[in-house]
Amino acid sequence: MATRAAKKPASPTAIAAATAATVPAPVQNSTILAPPRSRLTFSTEPKSPFQDGYSISGEEAVLAEFLAGDMSESDPLYDRYVELEDRKDRLERMQADFQTRRGADPLVAPKEFFSMLEVGNLVDTDVDQMSVHTKEAIRMFMGRTREPGKEAAPIIGGKRIAAALRNLWMLTANDNPYADWALLRHEESMQQVQRRLARESKDALGVLEEQKRKGLTYSLLQSSQPQVLNLGFRSPYGYAVSSLIVDFDHYVRVQKTLARKNLRSDDQTRQSISEITRFIRRVFNETARFDRWLTREEVRGLCRADFVPEAGGEASSQAAKRLEFATEVFGAVPADVFTTKLQPRHSRRRIQISAVERQLLQTVGARLAQAEQADGSAVSLDAADGTAQGAEPAEVAR
Repeated sequence: MATRAAKKPASPTAIAAATAATVPAPVQNSTILAPPRSRLTFSTEPKSPFQDGYSISGEEAVLAEFLAGDMSESDPLYDRYVELEDRKDRLERMQADFQTRRGADPLVAPKEFFSMLEVGNLVDTDVDQMSVHTKEAIRMFMGRTREPGKEAAPIIGGKRIAAALRNLWMLTANDNPYADWALLRHEESMQQVQRRLARESKDALGVLEEQKRKGLTYSLLQSSQPQVLNLGFRSPYGYAVSSLIVDFDHYVRVQKTLARKNLRSDDQTRQSISEITRFIRRVFNETARFDRWLTREEVRGLCRADFVPEAGGEASSQAAKRLEFATEVFGAVPADVFTTKLQPRHSRRRIQISAVERQLLQTVGARLAQAEQADGSAVSLDAADGTAQGAEPAEVAR
């Protein structure tokens, strides 16, 4: 019987070749693992909320004609329309999540970001107080009502002005440019008053220092029983009034010290105190006038949007009436105030405004500026006599 020949074992080279033929080659650059790129083209913008820069407004502009038509599914733009709707839905979910989380970092736990809703308002831990030494300062703070049966005009005091300033401050939340103007005029006038108080007090104290250099040391008069008044104001401007009152109180003490020490006559002292008192009351009267008219029912809702002419309708008619009323009483609001180039020290007006609102400010502001240049009656807030220069608010028939 024929013997079979032994099979020759395969060489290592042959084994390697066979293996290479049966095992797939390694993937180069892992391109097969990368996510497929969308072939859909779309508009982009730098501040897009999406990582790929997708622009919703840009796509709406591109698809405007398609959206106004039949919106056929066979149209090449249909896929872009579907993507646009999907992006809008995604943006709404993103915004809802942002609001729910109160804008917190993704690492913040729900218990932590919900604590923002539970934190209480800031409150005073103690009673705010003001110490007053002179009757003149107390009267300046209290004011005086009309005496029954008498014709003497009432005197507006700091307490009343603090309430008026709070009303005007609250009106700034309505985006009321006349409230801004009133606060700006008050602030500028108060700065004039306080600079004068500081200057004349410094001069008077300098007289006492001169006596000290000569060997005479005189003490500053103070009350044997100063009165402590509780404040409790509900706006920043109330505390500005209290600051004015204590400055005025110190001024009166200094002036009366000079008279007591024979460094100034009684008539000179009375005249100095009387002049500064009239100065302050002029400012108070102007601020009260703004408050009296701007808080009336027919003009309370005035806002910057009222300056923009609209199509007919009851809303536009009411806006026109409010604007006409304010213009008749106070004159045209300065352009720099309307455009918020000049802003009061404190305001409840929201800071973030849209592009449309910003364009509104610029357009109407430019129109007001042209009107100011045309009649040469641009209003200045710098007033040496304690009141803003320009058209004074005119009283109208009640």
